[in-house]
Amino acid sequence: MSSINEKLVQLHNDMISMSGIIDLDWGGKLFYPYYKHFNDDNFRYRAGSLTAFWGLLLEWEDGSGFPFYTGVEEYDCYHFDKYLKEFLKYSSDIKKQFPNIYLIIIESLNKLNKREVWENEFPHITSDLFSTIRKELLETDVQRLNDEVYDLALKEAGMSF
Repeated sequence: MSSINEKLVQLHNDMISMSGIIDLDWGGKLFYPYYKHFNDDNFRYRAGSLTAFWGLLLEWEDGSGFPFYTGVEEYDCYHFDKYLKEFLKYSSDIKKQFPNIYLIIIESLNKLNKREVWENEFPHITSDLFSTIRKELLETDVQRLNDEVYDLALKEAGMSF
């Protein structure tokens, strides 16, 4: 498996060539367990990994893809529960260090939570995790974010273009 550095360079290059973070090759050349770097000592790896999580959420949110494991692994996919657990675990630090990245991830999670029944999508994940996420992260409704927040989030990740 490639290193996190190689994956983040590829992510950045793909975002530039696609002029965004949607419709990237998450199941192919970008496949990586980014959640393992949500609290990395390397600031760039931490920010880039969180940006990747946002990209995965956007794939689901806009319907262009569904990158998460649902109990049947037919292809390389991401484990939503692992991403949620790590995000929750480091959420206070993430909110302080990357306030705009934090906001856009919370916004995506809120949208998906309102639109989907997570317990039905992921029967292999305990409902306790979803309850905790809803209680600790999603109780405060994030208002529709403006373009400046997205631009600032990309700058926080060192991926502005």
